Amino acid sequence: MKKKILEASKFIVENGLVKGTWGNISIRYEDKIYITPSGIPYDILTEDMISVVDLRGNHLEGLKPSSELPTHLEIYRTREDVNAIVHTHPIFSTTVSLVADYIPPLIEDSVMILGSKILVAEYALAGTEDLAINVVKALGNNNAVLLKNHGLITVGVDIKEALTASLVCEKTAEIYLYALNIGKFSTLSEEDAIMLRNKYLNSYRQIEKDVR
Repeated sequence: MKKKILEASKFIVENGLVKGTWGNISIRYEDKIYITPSGIPYDILTEDMISVVDLRGNHLEGLKPSSELPTHLEIYRTREDVNAIVHTHPIFSTTVSLVADYIPPLIEDSVMILGSKILVAEYALAGTEDLAINVVKALGNNNAVLLKNHGLITVGVDIKEALTASLVCEKTAEIYLYALNIGKFSTLSEEDAIMLRNKYLNSYRQIEKDVR
């Protein structure tokens, strides 16, 4: 799991989803949560630095966990299907969080992996229980939620799905901003959006064997 955290950290940096030490990643495996430590640059992160906590948040090994641990714990408590969480600060997704309350169902891949409507969670200070509650409420059963004036959180049944969701959400946010600028755009119907989401969950999705 620690190796997967390092690989995911490299992925979000290489894909421009974070700058500096911002953002965090976690994986739930059995009765433990592996999460990036607080304030450590990704380019010097090593396996022994990865923080490990139990499902109540008690620190077991590694460095001090990310300050966003409360949000990760709340998501895991609420969503039994989630085994990985990626929190990033990408440009387009964050911009949408400033100007809209949600991203409507625009394109098929977004609807399939993320959900039909991607909501913006109400603002709360980073690292607080209030933020955790707001995030879980806006996330619902989707795989992505925008954090107002803050960034993006994506989740997945495994880390690969959570990372893919980050890229798809950022692409969708970029498309949405272009569409808003043009001023006229179409959306998928609610019926089609639900059908596409169910197709992804029930037949299209690929799941790693060792996620739990």
